[in-house]
Formats: sequence, C-alpha cells, structure tokens
Amino acid sequence: MKKLLLISQNFYPEIGSASNRMKQLFSYFSKKYDAKLLTTEPQYPNRSIYEQPKFWGETMDGEKISRIQPKTAKYESNMILRFLLYLETMCRFLWCIVREKESFDIVYVSSPPISIAIVGLFAKKKLNATLMVDVRDLWPASLQGVGKFNSSFFLFVAYWIEHKIYQHADHIIINSESFQTYIVEKGIDTQKISFVPNGLTNQEMAQGRRDRPMKMKQEPLTVIYTGNFGLAQELESFINMADHFKTTDTVRFEMIGYGAHYQTITNTVRAKHLRNIHIYPPDTRENILQKLIHSDIAFVSLVPHPVFETVIPGKIIDYMGCGLPIIGMVSGYAKQVIEKSETGFSFQHKEADKMYQKLSELLESPVLRKKLRNNGLAYAKKNYSWQDNFQRIEHIISKMQRRD
Repeated sequence: MKKLLLISQNFYPEIGSASNRMKQLFSYFSKKYDAKLLTTEPQYPNRSIYEQPKFWGETMDGEKISRIQPKTAKYESNMILRFLLYLETMCRFLWCIVREKESFDIVYVSSPPISIAIVGLFAKKKLNATLMVDVRDLWPASLQGVGKFNSSFFLFVAYWIEHKIYQHADHIIINSESFQTYIVEKGIDTQKISFVPNGLTNQEMAQGRRDRPMKMKQEPLTVIYTGNFGLAQELESFINMADHFKTTDTVRFEMIGYGAHYQTITNTVRAKHLRNIHIYPPDTRENILQKLIHSDIAFVSLVPHPVFETVIPGKIIDYMGCGLPIIGMVSGYAKQVIEKSETGFSFQHKEADKMYQKLSELLESPVLRKKLRNNGLAYAKKNYSWQDNFQRIEHIISKMQRRD
C-alpha cells in the first residue's frame, strides 16, 4: 500500500473552506493509502472557540494525525504576527520532517500559506517522495489584492519562491480553473496541473435537495452571508444593502462568520442602528449548512481587484448545494460560475442600485427563486461532488505512478 503524508496548516475542527477541503482529502487518503497528517492545533480564526465541545463532533484517527502547537497567538488582525505564525509553523513542520523515521511515496501539501509549500519541497527531497501541491489561492498575488506587503523586495522574494514551488512540484492541484492560466504563464506545463474544486458530500447534497421549510405568511425572507469577514470580502456592500431595505418588512439580513473585520462590521451595524441585520459568531459547518437551508437568498462579495477575478469563494458552492439563489458583487471566474449555472446575479460595485432592484424582484417572485434554486442544486450535483473529486485525484495519482 502506498504511503502518503499530507501537510496542512488548516484542518478539522477548524472552520472555513481550507479546513473542510483538507478534512475531506485526508478522509479519502486514509481509506486508499497508509496516510499520515501533519497539522497544527486548531487556531483559526482563534483558539478560544475550539474550547466549545460542538466543534469536536466527529471522531478522527488520532494516531495518524500529528499536531504542533504554535506559540504565536492573536494574529488574526495583525499581519506581522500572522507572518510570525507562518514562519514558526514552517520551522516546526520542518523539524518534524527532519525527525521523521517513516518513508513516504507521496507528499501532499496545502497552500497558502506558501510557507507550507516550502515544507513540501523539503519533505520531497528528504523523504525522496513525489510532491503534490494543492493551490487554494494565489499567494503572494492575493496579498497585493488586499493592499498588504507591497514592498518590492518582499514581492520579488515571494514570487521567486512561488515559482520554485510550481517548478519543483510533481503535480499541482488547483481549486479554481482560472488559476491554470496564471500558473502556465510562470512557465509550468499544463500536463502537471489538474482542477479539483471544493465540493459537497453526498449527505450535504441530499440535505440541500430536501423541500424548503414552510414559512409563515407574514415571516420575512432571509438574505444571508456566511464565512470570512476578512480583507478580501468587502462586506460594506452587504451592510449598505441592509440599510437600503431597513424599512422593508419582507426581508431581514443575517451574517455568520469570523475574520479580521468581524468587530469592525459589528460596530458599523450598531452605529447605523440597523435592526434588520443580525450578526452571529462562528459556528460548525453542519450548523451553518442548516442555517443556509432555512434561508432564502445568499450574498457574496469580493474586493474589486484583478487577482480576485481568478477565485471562486467556497461559500458559492455551499450556497448552490443548499439551493439558495445568489446575489452579490463578484467578477471574473466567480461571476462566470454564477451566470453559467444560472443560479443568481452578480453586479459591479458601482451598480448597487441595480443589485437592490434585483433583490426586490427576488423577494417578490417565489417562481424566480425556485428556478434559481433548482439550477444551483443541479449544477452543484454535476460539478461539485466530493465523490467525483476523489475519482479525479485517484486518476492523477495513477498517472503519476505510471510515469515513475
């Protein structure tokens, strides 16, 4: 049986798309291979929330999971502390690889942060293994997108490291098709790049396909946002939309999440006296999906910057899988997916009034909402199944073995 080492900074029970993706992959690898995981103690978005038992609802094979405990804490809104965390985690992971007594056939690393991919390069050489790099975001380009660390020296070094990682990886997995163009422009052969999107389990899809809970006649519809309140999400537009509809009794707005701007957004809503918008703290994936299923329309937004035109937020896939019409402000690949799936509407940031008009139309038309719901469910089933993803990965590994 092949032996595989997965290295990821984010893992269960942490919340967010990165953790869920690595959890699904490790569960699959554990069934197909002699798999081991190197990760951290849960700390994203902060350590304190994992003191709650609800985040530990699933049993994982602890003997196959090695966790390190970084000392750097409270890094969420401080970029310098965040980089110290990345550096510390990288060094601790490297030390684990140095001390590793087992041999492995495959090393599978998740990036960003790019520091984890550097660990993968070291592990490839030290363990004499095949290296697979799972690229979930383009880094350092995404840092430029949010206006962080624009030092020419820093960017030169970061892009040089990024290129070396792509160059020395035996195979690159991307979760957005638009990443391929960027990576190929770095001189990387398309044959060693494969698209494996984020996905939904069969159970999650089955839940989304169930009939919607009946609402009382006078009960308002819910527009919901879930996920990161971070630097890239640009949630001012969601607050402005709630402000625009504050005198409308037929709609309410909800936000559930975490991130660097969580407190800022909470303070803004309080300062504007918006009683039609409610903000909830981080919760488990299972609870979030249930909340989505009981909502009516979902919102998504990203900072208007070219780098974010290559990404598809994981929440879009979750929204589709829960049968929610989507409205928001995204461009590029995310906009293309929403339009191709015919599951919602996307606008530019200067088109707020058009977005409000479309939301009014959605609120008034159950027929339109049902049409978009069915389109999203069908598209998610066809394109975002973890079962299909596992088959893609198995095919990739089989091809790599034949080359060896």
